[in-house]
Amino acid sequence: MIFGEWDQENFIEVQKKIAAEDRSIANAKNLLQEGDSSEKVARCCSLPLEQVLALKEELVRENIPATM
Repeated sequence: MIFGEWDQENFIEVQKKIAAEDRSIANAKNLLQEGDSSEKVARCCSLPLEQVLALKEELVRENIPATM
């Protein structure tokens, strides 16, 4: 079995990207709850429209108001 060499710098960069995406998702949910359109949320949060629509559906399933 081949094991890759531990690269702390790469690990840190990956963690930063994950954190940035988590923030974008949280921001998108907040904007959807405020009633912004899916298209606007996708643009403002730099997320694909499909992902924003999925987040909107998630909010509906959780009974959290989101403007359709």
